[in-house]
Amino acid sequence: MSDGKQPDLSLVPVVIMGQTYKVRAEENVAYIEELARFVDTKMATISDASNQAEPLKVAILAALNIADEFFKSEEKARDADEVLARHASALAKTLEEALREPTETSPAL
Repeated sequence: MSDGKQPDLSLVPVVIMGQTYKVRAEENVAYIEELARFVDTKMATISDASNQAEPLKVAILAALNIADEFFKSEEKARDADEVLARHASALAKTLEEALREPTETSPAL
């Protein structure tokens, strides 16, 4: 902040894999709790599927899984942006051509 004060940070208690963590965050408390539930669910799913009980290994597998989902989501977003850009370009070209063509109701000069 420009006044030199620290941002207002809240300590948000969250439970992940049975452990309580106090997360210092500027974000909305409900948002932080939602993130923690997402991570907890992801870790529980991985723990159950892999019969892995060691929290560190589960956390690493969950992090890799979340990173994979993120990268795939980013790729889809880039692909969608490219498609939109092509469509926008085609529409702009069509519009430019339509504006260049004289219409039958235009007065002759």
